[in-house]
Amino acid sequence: MLTKENFIKARDYIFANSDDVNRAWFRYIFEGNDTDKFMEVLSRYQHENGGFGGIFYEFDYQGPCLKSTEIAIGYILNLREKPAAEHVVIQKMMGYILSQYLPNIGNWGDPAVPEVNEGVHCHWVRFRNEDFSEVLNEDEKIKGYCANEKACFAAFVALYPEIVPDELCRNILKYPTEHLLRYWNENSAEYDKEILSLYDFEYFQWFVSCVKDDILKNKLTEILRQNPTSFMELDFAKSDNEYVHLPCDWIDSPDNVIYAAVKDLVNESLEWRIKQQADDGRWPLGWSMGDGEEFRKLQVKYEAWITMKMLGKLYRFGLIEDMI
Repeated sequence: MLTKENFIKARDYIFANSDDVNRAWFRYIFEGNDTDKFMEVLSRYQHENGGFGGIFYEFDYQGPCLKSTEIAIGYILNLREKPAAEHVVIQKMMGYILSQYLPNIGNWGDPAVPEVNEGVHCHWVRFRNEDFSEVLNEDEKIKGYCANEKACFAAFVALYPEIVPDELCRNILKYPTEHLLRYWNENSAEYDKEILSLYDFEYFQWFVSCVKDDILKNKLTEILRQNPTSFMELDFAKSDNEYVHLPCDWIDSPDNVIYAAVKDLVNESLEWRIKQQADDGRWPLGWSMGDGEEFRKLQVKYEAWITMKMLGKLYRFGLIEDMI
C-alpha cells in the first residue's frame, strides 16, 4: 500500500516537473473523472493533421508523429468513459492514423519522423529509414506483422470501427488477428516460438482489449495467456538498476486481459515497485537516458510521466492509502 504521505510526495513531484497533460491526467483520476476536461487539455497537443506531438519524453521533437500519437491513444484507452466517435479529437486522430497506414505491408511504418533525429533523442528512439516495400504474399504479410509500437493503432481502429471504411477496417484488423491465431497459438500448426517478442506482447494487449467480437477476444486472450511469464523478469531485484519488465509493468489494471493468469506475480511486483519510490516522490528509471543537460531535462519529464502512470496503476489496483 502506498502511504498517503508518499502519494502526496508523488503528486507534488508531478506538478513541479511535468506538463499540462500529466497534471490533467492526475486531476482526471483523482479529482473527478471528467473526460471532457481531460480531452480539452489533450487536444492542445494535437496538430492540424490530427497527429500528436510533445507528449513523448524520449526525444525533444514537438511536431506530430506516430510515436507521440501512441501516447495519446494510451490515455484514451485508460479513460473510464471513452469519447464518442464524433468527438473532433477522435475524428482528426483517426484521419491521421489512417493516412499513415501502409496497406502494402498491412501495417504502419516508422513511428518516428526524420526531424526526431535532428534534435535530442535517445538512440533507441529514432527515425530508421527502413524499407517498407510491398509484400505481395499474404501469408508473409501475416507472419511478418510487427506489433511493437504499431498494434496500438490497430487497437484504435478496433475501438472506433464505425469511423473507418469497412474494407480498410477489415484489412487493418486482419493482420494482427491472424498473426496471433496462427503464429502465437501453441495449438496452431504454424506456431513459431522464435518470432515471439516481449514488445509485441505488450502491444498485442492493447489490441486485444479493444476487439469488439467477444468470441474472438476470448480466443486471442487465451493465446496471450499461454506463456505470459516468458516476457517477465521474475527476479524483482534486477529492476533496481536494470531495464527489465516486472509482471506489474505489463499489467495496468485488474481489467487487463492477462491479469487473471499472473495475478499473484503482479501483486507481488507491485509491492516491490512501491518500495522503489525515491525520497522526492518520483519513481526513478534506475538508469540514465543519456549524458548532458538536455538529456537530464528529458529524464525529469520522463520520470514525472512514469510517476503519474504508477499512481494511476496503484489507484486502479486499490493500493493507495485512504483511497480504497
